[in-house]
Amino acid sequence: MANEEVDRRAEILNAAVELFGTLGYYGTSLQKIADRVGLTKAGVLHYVGSKEGLLTAALDEVYDSETEDILTDMVREPRPLIADMWRRIVAVNARRPLQVHMFSTLSAEAIDPNHPAHEYFANHELHNADTALNIRWQVPEGVDTRRLLNAGFAMMDGVQLRWLRTPGQDLNSMWAECEDALFPLPMWEGYR
Repeated sequence: MANEEVDRRAEILNAAVELFGTLGYYGTSLQKIADRVGLTKAGVLHYVGSKEGLLTAALDEVYDSETEDILTDMVREPRPLIADMWRRIVAVNARRPLQVHMFSTLSAEAIDPNHPAHEYFANHELHNADTALNIRWQVPEGVDTRRLLNAGFAMMDGVQLRWLRTPGQDLNSMWAECEDALFPLPMWEGYR
């Protein structure tokens, strides 16, 4: 794709992120997105193929890509700390409230098994935990790493919802309060 095409597609994705976040998938029409970016509905479809294609791109390319990059980088580290992974993810999410808003809104909406993102969200935490299990974590003896990862990702979703409901809060500080529950001392001394 030429740079102009890439820029236009990014503009469409940004509009979708904002509208999916505030209106949900069902409340967002391709026409609303087209109006936001100065295209026709057909013009939007040229770049994304379908409304479901736009939803997939917003989740995979916009939301998931940075988290995937963090996990990929940590695979290369010799013995990283799980706490560092979550701190990095939280730091990224703290800088992108529109994307977190979209993720949270769509996650709630996708409880409906007929929602086009239902499978994505049903598998999202499991996928993240499976990916993270490929990392050679430095953890205390006897820790069930999968269980910890599942709990931490679920906790992160909840903290992000609280953060979105209380503007002006610092997501990083809110997450730091959760670490005592996930990494209790003295067991996790030196691992967090």
